[in-house]
Amino acid sequence: MAGVAARRKADDLIAAGRVTVNGARTPPGGLMVRPGRDVVAVDGSEVRPAPAEHHYLAVNKPAGYLSAVSDRSRRPLVTSLLRGRPATERLHPVGRLDLDSRGLILLTDDGELSFRLQHPRHHVEKEYEAIIRGRPSAEALEKLRQGVVLEEGRTAPAQVKVVGGGPDAGTSRVRIVIRQGWKRQVRRSFLVVGHRVLDLRRVRIGPLRIGDLAEGAARELTTAEVGALRREVGL
Repeated sequence: MAGVAARRKADDLIAAGRVTVNGARTPPGGLMVRPGRDVVAVDGSEVRPAPAEHHYLAVNKPAGYLSAVSDRSRRPLVTSLLRGRPATERLHPVGRLDLDSRGLILLTDDGELSFRLQHPRHHVEKEYEAIIRGRPSAEALEKLRQGVVLEEGRTAPAQVKVVGGGPDAGTSRVRIVIRQGWKRQVRRSFLVVGHRVLDLRRVRIGPLRIGDLAEGAARELTTAEVGALRREVGL
């Protein structure tokens, strides 16, 4: 929640002995701390509590941007689209949107909301518009609706509908809604039923819609949008 690392990575930092509380290493079983009173540090640098006032931004990610806050290969990051924002906000992307895909990304420094939106327990819907090669049969669509088998297991049932022809001959425009966040899940699911995704754009996360936000642009969420997202995950 302070913007240092994801929860699993934070566990790794603690296990490696890189975290101290009031100058002492944390024990293997963990340690309760009092935010604002105890001094928590990682590699000797103090970790300050998350800000009381959070920030929430919707970004229309272009293809070629990485949904991360850092990258060893120095690829363009979605956070670089936020020109003029202070670095102290520690905004991070919520969930995955692969390098080649476009569309809606939520950036926030609200760690609890971010965690819940990504947790499978809350089954938050993600809606995509896909351009695929060919036209899927009724059987292929039904397989996606029932769930297909990927490396991680069987996907949860999806909502799928062909909404028209694609921009080129021999392509189709399909709308798909999923409730999981496996890596490149939509692309791999279509491959299972024999169709390659040529273009993928996310248009909705739960109650939050991309609307007419221009590609590469960002905007602050309204109070109503933030409230709807928080209600979606029980906050």
